[in-house]
Amino acid sequence: MDIVINAIVLKSVDYKDNDKILTLYSPEKGKITAGIKGVKKSGAKLKFASEPFALCEFVLAERAGRYTVIGATYIESFFNLRLNLLKYYVSSVVLEIMNLLTPENEPDAELFSLAVNTVKYINYQDAEVNALCAFMLEFVAFLGYGIEKINCSGCDCIATGRVFFSAKFAQFYCMSCYPGDGIEITLETYQSLYKIFNKPLSKVVEVELQPKSALKLFKFLNYYLSLKTESTIKSASALVEFLS
Repeated sequence: MDIVINAIVLKSVDYKDNDKILTLYSPEKGKITAGIKGVKKSGAKLKFASEPFALCEFVLAERAGRYTVIGATYIESFFNLRLNLLKYYVSSVVLEIMNLLTPENEPDAELFSLAVNTVKYINYQDAEVNALCAFMLEFVAFLGYGIEKINCSGCDCIATGRVFFSAKFAQFYCMSCYPGDGIEITLETYQSLYKIFNKPLSKVVEVELQPKSALKLFKFLNYYLSLKTESTIKSASALVEFLS
């Protein structure tokens, strides 16, 4: 039986001499794997659909629960990601998070839209790390670990001095209210988070953050996501090294 889905390629792995195994995420099927044949040959017609970041309408043949790509039409190539190293590294973190931390065969149209829209903003806009941080905030909420507010959980103030964060409860504290369970973060990171908190992606990319401030915010969110999921986002290290 053949099916048609819209999907973004999260990962592409060489298989045999000329084939690849793709990890796709679609609103119809969620995360699935699919083989695609002959795409390593020169002039292969479906080569474009076998690369990470490709957003396509895929035609899949399904047999015994396994999928094979038999046709594809470009929806978006995200060509700029291949020309700009920063855009490439930032969008690679998005794809790795989606690949590593989403369950198989559990479709979520909102999560698909979040990932695709984030990659679109990274591709076309200049505030790449802003967009990534906004994605990570929404993704941790999808996992059930959302940060509900950034005011001090003790006195409800906006911290202006030393700031502490409890990953266990996803809560911030000022120095006066800090109960002793958590880590200290820089005021700069806290203020950067405040600037983008609860804003839609279209507004987040308009927020002015200094490159070093955006990097510190990304490091904080990566720490939190990695801690809650007990996972390591390998592409995050490559991005930090590139930006440092």
